[in-house]
Amino acid sequence: MEVRPYWYLDRPERQVILDELPERVDVAVVGGGFTGLATALHLARAGRSVAVLDAEHPGFGCSGRNGGMVGPSFHKLGLEGLIGRYGRDKAHAILREGMQALEYFREFVETENLQCDLQWTGRFRGAFSARDYDSLNREAEQLQRAVGLEFSPVSRDQQYREIGSDFYHGGVVYHRDGGIHPGKLVDGLVARVRSTGGLVVAPARVLDWRRESDGWWLDSAAGTVQAREVVVATNGYTNSVFPKFRRRLVPIVSAMVATAPLDPALVSRLSPGKRMHGDTRRLVLYYRPSPDGTRMLFGTRAQGSLSEPGRIAEHIRALYGELYPELREVPVDYYWWGWVAYTFDHAPHLGSLDGMHHAMGYCGSGVTRSIYLGRQLARKILGEPGHQTAFDDLPFETRPLYRGKPWGLGLVMQWHALKDFLARRKVA
Repeated sequence: MEVRPYWYLDRPERQVILDELPERVDVAVVGGGFTGLATALHLARAGRSVAVLDAEHPGFGCSGRNGGMVGPSFHKLGLEGLIGRYGRDKAHAILREGMQALEYFREFVETENLQCDLQWTGRFRGAFSARDYDSLNREAEQLQRAVGLEFSPVSRDQQYREIGSDFYHGGVVYHRDGGIHPGKLVDGLVARVRSTGGLVVAPARVLDWRRESDGWWLDSAAGTVQAREVVVATNGYTNSVFPKFRRRLVPIVSAMVATAPLDPALVSRLSPGKRMHGDTRRLVLYYRPSPDGTRMLFGTRAQGSLSEPGRIAEHIRALYGELYPELREVPVDYYWWGWVAYTFDHAPHLGSLDGMHHAMGYCGSGVTRSIYLGRQLARKILGEPGHQTAFDDLPFETRPLYRGKPWGLGLVMQWHALKDFLARRKVA
């Protein structure tokens, strides 16, 4: 087993400085993931001088480590939870942002001609129990009425058309979802930014910063740069250099594996429609065929010590062996993990905090949101029309005494794992 992302297999890991750090720019963007690169692209095209600084290499964080699943990224609270918190109009507006992000992503990839293995396969979400099947379909019907979600219910006796497993109690197909190769999307964005005149500097970890009358000064591993404005786009990799942002984010580890190569005919049996997949368990399992249809990729919230990758990989292997008995003896070829960032209100945030622009907090569903909110943030900075989003007036919350290290998170994960186990025992 190799401890590195499967997405590096057919593309080189970037380890060198792509561009030299200039002495000054109009905008310094901290973070070379989807958000930072998308924001930089739009700013550069508007004539701003831009430098993107990444601590490692572009896409090193979850932009280059995620499952490559594309969808509307609805709010974690669901429609009823949103209505209870914000009222019906605001709830519908927040959900519509997800649909707008998906449509913008579709147009953006096509217009930019980004070769990222985009496939509009749809997504099958399996019901962990009969009760989950009823609630899953009820929620989908509500979203269809509220924002036009396209879905189809799948009964248990028909789920073989969607998945080569009898593990679930039926489920739902979301027809507008799809998949990408996230590493190739990173590479495409880097190329677009640089061809437009933007600079991408890596490794260039920001070590300190200060604000003076003539703008911002950022000290990095690649040198010091002066900027009129700063964008923080570090999401789950936000460190103590930016304490106010770190206090508003809850970092959670998401781990993935790629199986050894499989017979393409087997992959077709496991996922007849080559769809993206997920389910309703608390510690979500998400999985998909690789873009070339020769492997299966599985991801979940990591449990255990990150210093023991073999144990985490074996846990994921046990999950996919339970789901697909045909894979019980299939080994893991690649294992990797990354930090996703949750927020206390389960919503992404963009805007300005103490003069620093930001877009972050995607709660594990950031592929389409990051590209879309990167464009919206650039519009805000430029003062262009059409920059408004339903997230603009949501307070970016923190909690008393919280400093960015959720010490009780392990216990929460264990509790969710126990609840999943008991739910499965109950319906077995």
